[in-house]
Amino acid sequence: MTETQLLRGAWYTTLSMTMVVIMATIAKWASHGFSTELLMVVRWGSGLAAFLLIYLVSTNRVGLKTQHPAKQIATALCWTGAVFCYYLSLRYIPMMDATLLLNTASLFAPLIARALGGKKEPPMVWAGIAIGFLGVLVVLRPGAAIFNPMAAIALLGGLLLALRIYFNAQLNESDPKQRTTFYSLLVGLLACLLVWVLSGTHIGNWEGHLFSPREMLRPWLVDSVILAAVVALGAAAMLQSYFLTLGLQYASVARVSPFRYTAVILAALLDWAIWGQVPGIHASIGFVIIILGGLLVLRARLEQSPSH
Repeated sequence: MTETQLLRGAWYTTLSMTMVVIMATIAKWASHGFSTELLMVVRWGSGLAAFLLIYLVSTNRVGLKTQHPAKQIATALCWTGAVFCYYLSLRYIPMMDATLLLNTASLFAPLIARALGGKKEPPMVWAGIAIGFLGVLVVLRPGAAIFNPMAAIALLGGLLLALRIYFNAQLNESDPKQRTTFYSLLVGLLACLLVWVLSGTHIGNWEGHLFSPREMLRPWLVDSVILAAVVALGAAAMLQSYFLTLGLQYASVARVSPFRYTAVILAALLDWAIWGQVPGIHASIGFVIIILGGLLVLRARLEQSPSH
């Protein structure tokens, strides 16, 4: 691998994580007036619509039939669950904290690979995991009066994202990324619709929040702001997947993974610029410790497979 390839992989990974934070910002802003269930339907529905539009005009289409429906469903449900936990936690904790806890997927991944796949890891990996989870404890502060249970929901999102990575890795050899993206969006949308219906198709509380839809059109058609948000969510969803795929064409997951933490830094900046939330001392210390643990895990894996 050349230095140019690594730089391109890092650049596209950073762009991918920027799209994640843009979607989170829209979701956090919209959560003041919309239910998380509705936001999930909008995010997955607009993402699937954008995918189908690009797929139909693309000259590089692959067949969408899969020989591994169970793995595709598991991948989709874990991804959907991770994003749901992330969006729900955004309502109650700073975006930096929620994004940081979502990125603990890199710490959970070796544990899941060991438990489900029996994969052995060198001692440095387990040391990195231990350090990383020490950082998680600093962020969560369990038992402290200031502890917010929603932070644990964000951590659950990290666990589900790690499960998604595990199942997705098993599909990489048999199903192209385009096919996996389709099933992740389709199954995810169906799951979001089911949860939304079971929750009573709750839209949200409009009084005193953002803007109100016109009475005669409530709740199915609202002001142009939400329509713009739908377009933005769909575009960001597709761009995030596209940039991530491009990045992996130039460099392996292990080599570009450190650049995923740029999302946490960007989230902290947007927290400050939009909501006036300055990262607390515990979140900042936890951020440094978690990154240190994650980098140790990645370094150990790179030493195991230097050809990547």
